[in-house]
Amino acid sequence: MYALMPPMNPRGKEARPRTMEFTDVYKNLKTGYFFVYPYVMGPVSWTQFGEPTVIAPQDFRSRISDAVLANLQKFGKEKFDRSRAVRQSPSEQSQFLRQHLGVHVKRVESGGVVIRPFHRERGGMVTSEEDTISVSEAELPDKLPDAIAAAFNRAK
Repeated sequence: MYALMPPMNPRGKEARPRTMEFTDVYKNLKTGYFFVYPYVMGPVSWTQFGEPTVIAPQDFRSRISDAVLANLQKFGKEKFDRSRAVRQSPSEQSQFLRQHLGVHVKRVESGGVVIRPFHRERGGMVTSEEDTISVSEAELPDKLPDAIAAAFNRAK
């Protein structure tokens, strides 16, 4: 009998698992508009890249699934270009976080997604594995608007 060994990197250490596609969705607390941000590998780590998909509050139910799934599909496919990177000064970032709620959407190996609301912590936003909403591949895209809306109701 053979034991399955985890993949190893060139230094003989266990390799990190492949990053699954993800995107973040933010809701402006004042206007109710939603922003779905694409991501690409930057010089150091994954970074928001390019223009977000903007969704008016009245279009949330009809457009959010397609916007999220499209951003998951294009995750990491573009080449990083500093001129298209989303850059904010510390004060701009702080203001953005005060004005928005957010949720993180990640595709899982089964083909479905997990959605985690962001919670404010120490001037930033974090997610928790304990606060997760799952949507199976079979339920996509139909159940995605309700799941994202539920996550926003839990975001703080």
